[in-house]
Amino acid sequence: MAILTYKERVVIATLLKEGKSKSYIAETLDVYPSRITYELKRCPDGEYDADIAEANASKKLSKRGRKVALTDRLNNFISIRVKNYHWSFETIAHILNIAFKTIYNWFEQGLLNLSISDLYEKGIRKKRKAETRGTYTRSSKTIEHRPTEANKRQTIGHFEIDTVLSGKAKAQALAVFVDRKSRFTIIRRLKGRDSNEMYRELTEVCKSLGSNIKSVTNDYGKEFAHFKQIEEDNKVDFYFAHAYSPHERGTNERINRDIRGFIPKGIKFETITDEELLDITWKLNTRPRKCLNWKTPF
Repeated sequence: MAILTYKERVVIATLLKEGKSKSYIAETLDVYPSRITYELKRCPDGEYDADIAEANASKKLSKRGRKVALTDRLNNFISIRVKNYHWSFETIAHILNIAFKTIYNWFEQGLLNLSISDLYEKGIRKKRKAETRGTYTRSSKTIEHRPTEANKRQTIGHFEIDTVLSGKAKAQALAVFVDRKSRFTIIRRLKGRDSNEMYRELTEVCKSLGSNIKSVTNDYGKEFAHFKQIEEDNKVDFYFAHAYSPHERGTNERINRDIRGFIPKGIKFETITDEELLDITWKLNTRPRKCLNWKTPF
């Protein structure tokens, strides 16, 4: 059905005032008579008016096309999962069973209660700083000796561990344990950054997990200087990744970035309560992950 212009509506109004028939008007405008009949229904309460008919046509035209399925409840769900749980749009889309491009479109159109600062990493990846903690070079097993079941993530119990730093040299740090297969994460507070503090936390974690921890992969940070003692006491094998090779502990690196979503750099861990650390751990372990076929570590 042809869309009439405002000028054509003025012609219709003028010819109607002159007493012309609908057939005459249709022939003048080169449209079907039914089109004129439809057009006159735009002003059902009185004399046909070009301005009223034009406003009616514009209103109906604006409602054409696919309707936005974003409700207030859905908007709130997406906003909470991004702001409080730091989920990606892809994870949210899978849970909602919609295309993740749809959520990106809503964001770009300004329909979501989100800003760029709310998004994971804010769209910016930062260059990694050089290592400043010092290293430990005592004879140890390198990652080449790690068993196949650990390399291929075949069984639960092979952990990667790293230290997340904050603030100045004497400030607290976090020890982050991540199971390679399940991505199950344990976060422990380190009151210091020395090897004795790491030895204490590692020993506690090993005792808590028992036979559920089989090996640990870490870097050559000096905080792991007591690894031999931990191996002997807990029957857990340690494997050292090569220097300047964070990709060899990729699971750790990813989880560390996730933690930074909750605790940005510059915030001292002394200001984070044990309850808040537990809450962060819970959120990480209950986040659906694509690498787990959208299951959670739990």
